[in-house]
Amino acid sequence: MKVAICFIGTGGYLNFLPKYYENVEKYFLPNTEKTFLVFTDGELNNLPENMITYHQEHLEWPYITLTRFSIINKAKEEIQKNDWFIFIDADALVVDEIKEEEFFDNTKSFFGVHHPCHYLGMSPHNKFPGAFEINPLSNSSIVEGDDLSVYYQGCLWGGRVPEVLEMINELNLRVNEDVKNNIVAVWHDESHLNKFFIGNKNMVHTLGPEFAYPEVFADHCTFEPKIIHLKKDNSKYQQ
Repeated sequence: MKVAICFIGTGGYLNFLPKYYENVEKYFLPNTEKTFLVFTDGELNNLPENMITYHQEHLEWPYITLTRFSIINKAKEEIQKNDWFIFIDADALVVDEIKEEEFFDNTKSFFGVHHPCHYLGMSPHNKFPGAFEINPLSNSSIVEGDDLSVYYQGCLWGGRVPEVLEMINELNLRVNEDVKNNIVAVWHDESHLNKFFIGNKNMVHTLGPEFAYPEVFADHCTFEPKIIHLKKDNSKYQQ
């Protein structure tokens, strides 16, 4: 099996790449051939054989995250060579072994991770509408009758190729239409991802919050980490 793993790191976020790569190789999907797709504006030398770089200029917030689907589309031809595509945030670190059978559900086309703060009932997820977009002018807006039982975090998601490429293209179109109408979803690409997963719930494998363990809220967590979302400053895992 072959997977493409996407890393987007412009500016200082490129500093996360060495440990990110090391830990994915050490712990993640041990029996799978992995190709790393790295989008950055920085300089990289002496790359490992399984790493491909794409130039990506840094964009001001929130466009560096809002236009994520457009950025990923630059690697469409390379993604097509794989069985699965996996996006993992630059500041997310695999810290425990994750085997293929616990990560994939071969009966589902997509996967996403249950946002830990939603799982724990933390603000703003403890009352309606939580973090969901409710602006009816946005393509990411929830509507009456939507299943809001899970809120997915945009730090980890993906799916089977070619279905995931169709999803990326569709979400890129939705984001672009919003932008043309001067609309920015409340949680940017994450809002659009949630709307898509709500509309395709029977096709989404939901990973538990341990796959997006928030280091900054470690004292609140009732589960052990598999992948840690690092503190932006002074993370003990980056020392």
